[in-house]
Amino acid sequence: MPLNSRHSGTEAFRATGDMGKVEAYLAVIRPYQWIKNILVFAPMFFGGKLADMGLLLHATGAAFMFCITASTGYVFNDWMDRKEDRNHPKKRLRPFASGILNGRDAIFLGLALVIILGGMSFFLLSHYLFLICLYAYFLMSLLYSSYFKKITLLEIYIVSFFFVMRVLAGGLATDIYISNWLFATVFFLSLLITVAKRKTEIMVIGKDSPNHRLSLQHYPISYLDNLLWTAGGVSIVTYALYTVEKGQLLVFSLIPATYGITRFIMLTNRGDGGDPILALMKDSHLIIATLIFLTIICSNIYL
Repeated sequence: MPLNSRHSGTEAFRATGDMGKVEAYLAVIRPYQWIKNILVFAPMFFGGKLADMGLLLHATGAAFMFCITASTGYVFNDWMDRKEDRNHPKKRLRPFASGILNGRDAIFLGLALVIILGGMSFFLLSHYLFLICLYAYFLMSLLYSSYFKKITLLEIYIVSFFFVMRVLAGGLATDIYISNWLFATVFFLSLLITVAKRKTEIMVIGKDSPNHRLSLQHYPISYLDNLLWTAGGVSIVTYALYTVEKGQLLVFSLIPATYGITRFIMLTNRGDGGDPILALMKDSHLIIATLIFLTIICSNIYL
């Protein structure tokens, strides 16, 4: 889709020109994306430990630290990508790309988030393995934004591993063992989401996609389609093996899980899979499938 098909230059100026400084800061740190860090609670949830208030407190602190870490990465990424984002019909409205925020704002916001993160680290010093995982995630996110995102295919796997690290961190913060099948499921679901984002970017931007993300020029749509279905299919299989491992009636959760995955792939083929959070919030089918899935899980684990 051509760049001017959705927003003209006048519309972009009007959309960003009315944005205040605080609103721009919030746009950069992306609080709505913090929902991804709910994965930190996955070991507790599937381990039946949500009622343990001590562990819940640790997991909540760990999740918030991941929120701060991710937001710091967003600041760095948006500043590094400000020129490329101007070639994207939506991302060109981001504060750095549009000129609402400048380099001094990036330094101020980044330092503020790092100070908050450093202060919170003192509360989890006893869980040093968690802190190692957290700061490894932070370092990888910086390396990704500055270099690895330019490497075709590898950048997809790195982004996918970011999701996995959240689950690993949740287990380390609460000392809960993570099933190998659950680990595999999270990885392939993450791969599915990342591939869906890349395909959507190509569909939305079209021939200008390499100007936004250099690696996109090396991804044929047919290749991404095959990888999309492969990741989705394998994630269904690994989750099925996890339910068999746990036994009882947990296997019935495979039905809404499979429906949700295939529904998301269908939305991706329509060009609506670029942001899984927004896709979940807007699509009633995904909302209902998720609620049914969580109901079955909770009834088997907590009742």
